[in-house]
Amino acid sequence: MTDSAESIISKLRSLGMEKKDMPHIADRRRASVLVPLFERVVAAVGDNDSAISNSNSLHVLLTQRPQNMKSHGGEVCFPGGKQDPEDEGDDVRTAMREAHEEVGLHPQHVESISRMESLESKHGLCVTPIIGLISPSSVAEPSQLTLNADEVEAAFAVPLDYFVDPENCDSAVPVNWGGKNFLLRTYLYDDPESGRQFKIWGFTAHVVHEVAMKAFAVHH
Repeated sequence: MTDSAESIISKLRSLGMEKKDMPHIADRRRASVLVPLFERVVAAVGDNDSAISNSNSLHVLLTQRPQNMKSHGGEVCFPGGKQDPEDEGDDVRTAMREAHEEVGLHPQHVESISRMESLESKHGLCVTPIIGLISPSSVAEPSQLTLNADEVEAAFAVPLDYFVDPENCDSAVPVNWGGKNFLLRTYLYDDPESGRQFKIWGFTAHVVHEVAMKAFAVHH
């Protein structure tokens, strides 16, 4: 891992793994999502469209649900889902299991490095984002994943620093949710690999924006 990526990961590790449940939802049914981060080599392009150098940057892996799903159909999200009895109340185990089931990421390739604040979903669940570092990075490349067609229509990767630049935010609407004020952000990301545009909004946009801001130590 490059020094710059190591520095970013170090900032995220400092967030710790202790639970950060909002008090009013601590006793709700639990769910977890995995925020998968991996390092990708990106070619810098010169004026004549030729690659002049390579650089490494942290990317976040996202998925899109099938359009015909009853819940969250067509939405962009992280791998994740409701906690099952087999998880024994462990938020990390839930995130790992769901990521394995949905996109084929094996837990042996995922290091859980920190836990974000749990939030209330629109269905009243207590949802915990677990930040995971993927190694080797190649297993997180969308083209290398094994997608569960019943739960995932597409997977794509976005540079984490994309979510730091306010110019990339299509809209930001103030909302009050669970007694806290949030900005409901929407990003319209043009994926160069698939040629598709993905709408990233709601819970997913909030979490990935918070992760990016903490990773790059941007205050807001």
